Amino acid sequence: MENSQSHKFISVIQASLLFSFSIYAFFFARNIDSIGNSVLLGMSLLALISLSYSELRPPMLKGAIKNICIFSSLSFLTIILPIWTDTEPNWTYSAICKCILGLSVVMLFSVQSSNRINTQSFWIIFLFLCILMILQNSEFHIKESLNYFAFECSVGAWNEKYHTFWLVIFFWPVMFTIRRCFKYKKLLVISLALMATISSYSESAKLALIISILIYFASSYNSRITWKIIYWGLIFYVLCFPLIFQFLNLSVMDWVYGRLYNRFLLFEVASNAIVDNFLIGKGFGSTLSLNIIQFLPEHLSSVREWLESYETFPGNHPHNFVALIWLEFGLLGALILTYFINKTNKVMIKLVNCSDSAPYIISIITTVTVLFSLSWSIWQTDVVLTYIMFFSCLCFLIQTATKTKANDAAE
Repeated sequence: MENSQSHKFISVIQASLLFSFSIYAFFFARNIDSIGNSVLLGMSLLALISLSYSELRPPMLKGAIKNICIFSSLSFLTIILPIWTDTEPNWTYSAICKCILGLSVVMLFSVQSSNRINTQSFWIIFLFLCILMILQNSEFHIKESLNYFAFECSVGAWNEKYHTFWLVIFFWPVMFTIRRCFKYKKLLVISLALMATISSYSESAKLALIISILIYFASSYNSRITWKIIYWGLIFYVLCFPLIFQFLNLSVMDWVYGRLYNRFLLFEVASNAIVDNFLIGKGFGSTLSLNIIQFLPEHLSSVREWLESYETFPGNHPHNFVALIWLEFGLLGALILTYFINKTNKVMIKLVNCSDSAPYIISIITTVTVLFSLSWSIWQTDVVLTYIMFFSCLCFLIQTATKTKANDAAE
């Protein structure tokens, strides 16, 4: 297949995956693995077939496989070595398989594609998702109406949070693809994104979008300094997470806004549990059944009573991805996570001074840092799909940034 035709073909498949996932996220996602597994398998097969017609760069594939192997090896060690006593083997196998399946989707978005098709398709899909969200949140009851026709749409707070998270992640590759278009396109995208996000109940998504927009303006002014601050901030955050909540006794701040205080208490509980097994953690999947009663702060509050009624973390996870890594892998896991962050830094150093995509890459990283610091930290399939789609968007931005002018002219 000729280069130009191959690029167009890849763009069509990328748009198809983005559209399919957006439809699934809005209408059907309900955190049930049997449904999510089918979606993940379908997306993976489509991506795998499409990759056979593409020009995948060996270094990118080699790096991705290496990262999967590091993660999988560490996870598998928690099963076979007796020093990790609380590992959930089936949960571990399932998570590794999901990551391997997701690799083909991520790799598809690292392949060169057609700028023209991406510019048209990405923003149309995004606007469609925004309009659906605005209508649903304005009590037009789109899903409830479709349920009369046996569609079995997902209605509820979790689904609303799910597709709002996807919206604020998808926002940045869309903004990148239309960066050279007329201003009305940018204004329309920003306006609808804000309306859809603000009308949603997810405060994490609202905060992520606001902070990432501020970071975008800062990085547009000076990408190099902004990224350096973000990078060292991430390193400090990952390595010092348990110590921060040991020294800051935030559980006494029960006068803080309710949902924020809930997170403070969860992170302090996670910190106490981390200190209990600081070096190697408790094993992959151990947070699913971790009894948190012994790690609750002494300060009495209504939230403490609420957590005591659960006995485990609400939703069986600490609602913070860094906390999850510390709980299950200890300092060893935190060091490996900083290794991955450092690899990202090496890529970013090459981009911040010579690519107009740097502000968008920094902004999307900021977005998921906020989201996965306040809400999700688990390996259920729907959540893993969000991880996969984030890395897909990130790879898309990086590979587009490294395109040569000859590639653009070839289209």
